[in-house]
Amino acid sequence: MSSNKKMAAEIRAAYATYGDDPDNWPEDVKKNIHGEFEEQHTAENNILRHLIIHGYTNKYIAQERSRSLQYIRNLRSRMKNRDELDYKATPDELTQLKYNLDHMDWPNNKGIASVMGRDKDWVRCMRVKLREADNEARR
Repeated sequence: MSSNKKMAAEIRAAYATYGDDPDNWPEDVKKNIHGEFEEQHTAENNILRHLIIHGYTNKYIAQERSRSLQYIRNLRSRMKNRDELDYKATPDELTQLKYNLDHMDWPNNKGIASVMGRDKDWVRCMRVKLREADNEARR
């Protein structure tokens, strides 16, 4: 059964069970209808989420995982809207970022993101984390 047919079935079932006013429907039912079931935490979606959290660009993820660019954009947007987009980095990624900061003439987020093949928002967040770690080390 396709996603659209599943969604239509969910909507019909919700109307039959909870009535004509969607405001009276339970939150979990509304989440299902709004696409939660569409992006179930399958192994593939977990990989996509991991790549997004580690700051890879939408274009890179779409090419590597054979997904449409729009699918990746939508997933990133849903993660951001649900406050699930908490960028992370491995120690190696932080080391690479620090190296680029130290060895570039005018390091800005966009330039570093381009060199590392990452999203500029990820670079911004990781620079903040590096500054915080540096401040903690100086205390």
